[in-house]
Amino acid sequence: MINPNTIDLNLLRVFDALVRERSVSAAAARLGLSQPAVSNALRRLRDLAGDPLFVRTRHGMEPTATALLLRDPIQQGLATIRAGLAQGVLFDPPTARRTFTLLMNDVGASSFLPPLLRRIADGAPGVDLTVMERDHQDYEDALDSGEADLAVGRVQLSESFRSALVIRSVYVVILRRDHPQLARSGRLGMAGYLGAPHIVVSPRGATPNPVERVLAERGLRRRVALTVPHVSALASILPDSDLVATVPDRCVDLICRDARLCWQALPFQVPPNLVYQWWHKRHEHNPGHRWLRGLFVDM
Repeated sequence: MINPNTIDLNLLRVFDALVRERSVSAAAARLGLSQPAVSNALRRLRDLAGDPLFVRTRHGMEPTATALLLRDPIQQGLATIRAGLAQGVLFDPPTARRTFTLLMNDVGASSFLPPLLRRIADGAPGVDLTVMERDHQDYEDALDSGEADLAVGRVQLSESFRSALVIRSVYVVILRRDHPQLARSGRLGMAGYLGAPHIVVSPRGATPNPVERVLAERGLRRRVALTVPHVSALASILPDSDLVATVPDRCVDLICRDARLCWQALPFQVPPNLVYQWWHKRHEHNPGHRWLRGLFVDM
């Protein structure tokens, strides 16, 4: 049996990293340690547990049955410690010194960070942000482990997490002003939309594209000539091409700074783009966390 009074808490961080990464080298990179340091910590963990904990397979370091039993209590304990250290009884924005980690893709970062940073600069100059990009299926893991404080995006998580609607936006089409499909009437109809080559933004781990779903339901198809991971690429590609892009209207100001570009209403109905903020329920009453969530609601 493990004696809790003899455990170095740093060993638990190594255990958590190994469970998540299934690799000594990847765990070392995650923790900012050397591989020998992680290997030594693993040896100490094995001595404490009286079990190999991880065995090498062709798929990486697979946890043993004992490791799987220890995984949830250790991860929950580490998350509780992180939350406790960040809690504080009071949170005074003008004097606060704190770093929040946000999960969002490129579209979210381009849309939300500029106004968010302005509010922080005006009201909480000592607050810093770190932005992470993950596949959507990894959002729950990052929030549960305490690696991220808040996830923002068009995503649905389980009932273990809390959420609030941040914004409801509509999809629009962005293209150059002298685009051939606008030549006759100055408006983009369904025939022009389907006849144009499209550029699609598909961030890492993106949820299914609602535009494709609606077109498929109507038995229609568009030609996707180019797929890119970042919305910022549109501003440099669209002005010199016949490509068109369908994006949430929150992106218009970012992309259409070039006078050669314009936006058009989508020539068919698509469900609105609903963006939520998600957080772990343990942060529900955290003063600093509530302040951060309030900024997104205000925006």
